[in-house]
Amino acid sequence: MIYKFRLLSNEVEDFIRDFEVHSDQTFYDLHLAIQKNLHWDHSQIASFFFCNDNWEKELEITLFDLSDEPANQTLVMDGTKFSDHIKELKQKLLYVFDVFNERAFFIEVVEIRQGSPDKTYPSFTNSLGSPPVQIYMDHIFSVGDTSQEMGDLGFEISGDDSFIDNPGFDDIIFDDIEPDEE
Repeated sequence: MIYKFRLLSNEVEDFIRDFEVHSDQTFYDLHLAIQKNLHWDHSQIASFFFCNDNWEKELEITLFDLSDEPANQTLVMDGTKFSDHIKELKQKLLYVFDVFNERAFFIEVVEIRQGSPDKTYPSFTNSLGSPPVQIYMDHIFSVGDTSQEMGDLGFEISGDDSFIDNPGFDDIIFDDIEPDEE
């Protein structure tokens, strides 16, 4: 099976990315595909979260296990297949790409179908708008940029995670966004 995911941002209004993954692939494969597509540094900590219909976090899938307890049931990206967790259309996830500032993409499963044996997955299928800038430590990275000191931009990082309580996507219907032609 092939799962098609649509990514939206609460920071950049016209940002859309669609990715297709094979059910036997892992969340790490999607993590790398997102990072590569956005030209971001993929070594930064990130997590996927399964969410309820109100975008409230439920189950976390981490980049790597930071738990000190051996009995912990932490799900790790490179060991977690899509087929074990993706069960239906409109399933919601958050991809937290900046864990220190709670910045994330809103993700929804927009299609489940049989795959093409000639196609390589993950596959990037749709792009609209520029991504938000990647921020970590004291640098900002964006498409085509090298690093830039945050102080030069007058940018202030906040720990505000209010986008999770009110993501501003109440009026967006994932199905109404037209994909680019392949």
